Amino acid sequence: MTREQRLLRIGAVCLILGSVCVFVSRIAHGDLPTDTGEAALRFVASRPLYPLVHLGDWLGALVWAGGLVALSGSLTQPGAWAVGRLGAASVLVGAAVHITEFSIDGYALPTLAHTWAVATPAERPDLEFGARLVLVALGGPSTSALVILWGSTLALYGLAVRQEGYAAWLGWTGALVGAVIFVLGTVQFLKPNVIFPGVLLYGGGTIVSQLWTLLLGIAMWRRAGGSGGG
Repeated sequence: MTREQRLLRIGAVCLILGSVCVFVSRIAHGDLPTDTGEAALRFVASRPLYPLVHLGDWLGALVWAGGLVALSGSLTQPGAWAVGRLGAASVLVGAAVHITEFSIDGYALPTLAHTWAVATPAERPDLEFGARLVLVALGGPSTSALVILWGSTLALYGLAVRQEGYAAWLGWTGALVGAVIFVLGTVQFLKPNVIFPGVLLYGGGTIVSQLWTLLLGIAMWRRAGGSGGG
């Protein structure tokens, strides 16, 4: 087995496992209400697995990022190699922002929610204000992570695998999905929940991106077996 085939096998396993983990975690996460601190704390307090879901998500994102970095190392065509290096930079930066944001979300909100659940009515307003502050502070990093991690990363890897000789539909689909998520994320950052509801991006965008990378992981595994095609 060549160096490229080993990287493809490792990358395929990481992508498939990471995509499934992120997909399941995102479905389990649900739609966190962000309009008021009270609604957010009530939502989190009713979900004892909220911290575990966030831990599973960012661990999955870490494994997922490793799969794409391995894919970059397997690319042999000059154009694909160059674009793949840009993709590796994008996924590493995006994963760092995502892990930071999800770690804060999965730790701070449950901590506040547990205190809120046993607090007196007079104590709850301060906790609700704190929760609202956390949500507002996380808005920027969470949107930026989506723009980079699921947006520019998918667009770049879509172009890279297309130049490497993978199936044309796989490459162009990745580039298109990434570009759409990048645009929607930019709009959401500038006009939060004004043009469209955030769940369309945070939920729908994440699910579509993970389905694409799941297919990419399968294509990588098959390519490592010597088929040579996408």
